[in-house]
Parts: sequence; structure tokens; C-alpha cells
Amino acid sequence: MKTKKERIFYYDALRAFAIIAVIICHVDGFFGPLTSTTQVIAQMTFHDIGRIGVPIFLMISGALLLNRDYPDLSQFLKKRFARIIYPFIFWIILILGQLYFYNYNSTFIWKVFIGEPSITWYFWTLIGIYLFIPVINSFIKEYGEKGLKYFLAIWFITMILKTFNAYPLWSYFDLSYFAGYIGYPILGYYLANRKFKMSDSKVCLMGLIMLIVSLSVFVYLNYYKSPAIDLIYQNVPIIFMGTGLFLFVQYLDKTHKFDSIKGNFIGKAISSLSLYSYGMYFSHVLVVKFLSYHNPHTHLMFPVMFVLIIFLSWLMPYILSKIPYVKIFSGA
Repeated sequence: MKTKKERIFYYDALRAFAIIAVIICHVDGFFGPLTSTTQVIAQMTFHDIGRIGVPIFLMISGALLLNRDYPDLSQFLKKRFARIIYPFIFWIILILGQLYFYNYNSTFIWKVFIGEPSITWYFWTLIGIYLFIPVINSFIKEYGEKGLKYFLAIWFITMILKTFNAYPLWSYFDLSYFAGYIGYPILGYYLANRKFKMSDSKVCLMGLIMLIVSLSVFVYLNYYKSPAIDLIYQNVPIIFMGTGLFLFVQYLDKTHKFDSIKGNFIGKAISSLSLYSYGMYFSHVLVVKFLSYHNPHTHLMFPVMFVLIIFLSWLMPYILSKIPYVKIFSGA
């Protein structure tokens, strides 16, 4: 029987991958000059792998928060918001202060705060999702799997329409309650609790194939500048990429492929990256900006710079989490 504090390893593995993926999206400047088509495609593939990060974060949130008893709505909102708002306030002060130090103008700094040219958009998106979680939670508890399939079917239709830039089809055909990022938490909950008729190993393989095929399609569309991926996180290939990775990692765990690493350094590193992932989401902005002024601009040094960025981004919230009265701001 699971204890309340027991961690589910595949969630940690997915969350650790997600934060590394987010960082991947913001280190393009550390590549050297791209002088061949092969280099361009390799860099694009690397970058597009990073696009899976945000959907995975949202899918994990849904898997953990939906179909639960929340007798006190105010306590749920207070607890959820405290976990994301306090770290945001702390890190955004540092991020905006760094921009001010580097002489960015006030208009740009304000846009970073509201998330226009910055990763802080995710914070505001998360606020909206948390406000809606209690509503979706009640819906799922009432209608169960049929309700999930109903919502996901309409959400997927809206994503198809967005992929082909056909949403809305006409002005009064309003599917906005189903559209957008809210589908990812519901998808995550559905996948976490779905019982497949095939064996666990076959589901794992299915997830891997889905991931590889959808990633290939996404890279292809990106290379040819297709308008189908203008909405980076709201298109069909990204949905299949997130679904494939989620199933692949989930069923690797179910088939006990992670058992050999759970207690060693690799397993502990994965758990630690997962634990500090929210703080890393903000701290890596500071690290990337600082190191961009010390960029060697060479392919040979890129792996070193990438590992250094991940390490420093982890180290900052880790240190903060060890300081009394400051842990609440660390993002741990």
C-alpha cells in the first residue's frame, strides 16, 4: 500500500525530462554557426524535442490533481497558488532585476513580466488552469471515463482546427471552453488511468513509435516552415509527441525497466531534478542570460555549456531550499 509521501518514479522521470526539455528550447544561441543542412536538421530536431516539455508538465498536473476529493475549495486554491505564486514573485524579481542590470528598457521588462517574450507565460497559463481544475474535477468525478472521452474528443477537434488554422470555422461556433491548454491535464489524467487491452510491453513500444513518428512530422513541418505549427503547443503533432512520451515512460516503469536505477545516483538525480523543476523553470532564465555573454559559439563546447546550464539552474533552487524561511520561494 502506498504511503502518502511515496513518490511515483515515472512522474519524476517525466518531470525531470520536461525541465531539461524546456531548457533545450532556450539554448539555441549556444550552438556554433550552422553551415550545412545536416547541422540545421540536427539542431532543429534537438530544439523540437524540447517542445514536449510544457505539455508533459501540464499532463503530470492533471494526473496528480484530477478525480480527487476537494471538500474545501478555498483551501485547494490557497495551497495550489501558494506553491506557484511565491516562487514566481521571488524569481521574477531576480529576472527583471537582471534585465534592468543589462539595460533593457521598461517596455521590454514589462512584457517579460506578462510573458510575451519570456517563459513567464507558463505561470499565467498555470493560474488559469488551476482556477478551472475544480470545475473539471467535479465533471470527471460525475461522468468518469465517458466524460473524459467526451471532453478529449472535442478538445482534439479544436486542436485539429488550430493545426490547420481553421479555428473557429465561423465566429459563432464557440469551442473556447474546450480549446487551449486545459486539454493537456485531462489527457494526462486519462493516460495515467487508462487500462489498455494489450500487454504493458506493447503499450511501451506503441508510445515510443508514436513519439518518434510525431517528432519526425513536427521536425519536417518546422523545417519547411509550415503554418501548421505556428501554435507551438496547440497542434496535433505535439499532442502525439506528449502522448507517446508519457506512455513510453509510464510503461517503462510498469515493466520494471527503471528498477535498476531507482536507488542509485541516476535515480536520485532524476528525483532531484523533478523536485526542483519549478524553480529551475525560472532559474535557467538567469543562467542562460548570464552565460550568453560568455558564449564560445562552437559546436564542440555546446554539450559542456548545456550541462553547465542544467547544473547551475538546479543548484540555485537547491541552495535556496536549504535556507530557513526561504524554501517557500525556491520552487521546490
